Amino acid sequence: MRELGRWFATHGEHRNAVRFGILLLGMAGTDDDGAVLKTLGTFWAFSTEVCEALVRSQTDPHRELFELARRAEGWARVDAVRRLEGTSDPEIREWLIRESCTGDVLDGYFAPAAARVGDLAGALAREAVDETTLDGAGRLLEALTDVDGPGPALASYDHAVRALNGYLLHSTARGITLRRLWSLLSIHRFLNAPAASALCRDHLEWRRVRYRCAKVVADPASESVVLAGLADEEPATFRRAAWAAGLMGIPVRPALLRRVESEPHDSTVWFLLIDDCPREDISAVVEAATRLLPLQDLRTGPTTELGLGTEFDIDGILDIIVSRLDKHPGHGWELIETALDNRTSRNRRMALRALKDWPTECVPPAARRALLAAAAREPVPELSADMTRKARRLETGEPTG
Repeated sequence: MRELGRWFATHGEHRNAVRFGILLLGMAGTDDDGAVLKTLGTFWAFSTEVCEALVRSQTDPHRELFELARRAEGWARVDAVRRLEGTSDPEIREWLIRESCTGDVLDGYFAPAAARVGDLAGALAREAVDETTLDGAGRLLEALTDVDGPGPALASYDHAVRALNGYLLHSTARGITLRRLWSLLSIHRFLNAPAASALCRDHLEWRRVRYRCAKVVADPASESVVLAGLADEEPATFRRAAWAAGLMGIPVRPALLRRVESEPHDSTVWFLLIDDCPREDISAVVEAATRLLPLQDLRTGPTTELGLGTEFDIDGILDIIVSRLDKHPGHGWELIETALDNRTSRNRRMALRALKDWPTECVPPAARRALLAAAAREPVPELSADMTRKARRLETGEPTG
């Protein structure tokens, strides 16, 4: 059975054939099969079955799962870390606090297990905590308090208040850095969100933590850290500072406009500029985009491409901007016209959506002719028909939509 399992696992030409091999190795495999299983486990398509097989077949399954977790990414990493529940290995427990969370959006799926098994509160209760542990604990707390993630899970961690107090103590004692401030902002946002409102209302300890966190975030020293980050040339530092500024109410759009002048292909900066852009600032953003983006090169003619892959990076920036122009009637017609002739169907759809949502009086006279021309060359029948309908409504003066 073991030989058959190894053959299917290493020679299978179909996913289910490989899964069948993994299943057999889980039933009859030995420690010598760990390398094969861990190699397959780095692929998310097999990670669930591999983790089960490692648990069933290996002499020290936690050690094998640990090695897999350090190599894997995405869902494969989630599956491996979740299976570490129950381990008493000090190296694994330290790693869960220091390195398990990488800032990936999927960290939230295993963060509760990492906090419990690694003893997050205990690690932060030590008198001395090194930089790596403190930053790793910060990333873990971000995953536990991410209100936009799979669900803020900090409230389900029995030692949450102790962990938060420990992180606040060590962070402020060392002096606030941009990295630690970002973690504190995530915690602050969580403590002021509906998910934690009942906790803070009913429990004095939670209210104290919220007060302490708010005090740190509002400290002038924290604002100084953000302002220094906005002047930093290093892209990652600037982006983190820009995100932090938005959460802290620090005016950031002037710094973002300066940055796109030197980094016009940085999609994150464009997103921060246009997302939730107030009415009084949209003209400056649109002007910058019209001037800095290679609009003529983006008028490629329509294809059925969705726009996936690095070769569509600039098309993606156009998408970021045009997909938000529906909220700004009358602004960015040149960008919309470019998007109507872009190779990605997503950009053409977003351009049409903007024109649909604009009041008729805000739609430029040239829009009807541009829509008819776009409809005539559109390779997606449904989108072509939609463009034609909108052009006819503009001709007859019907309401938008």
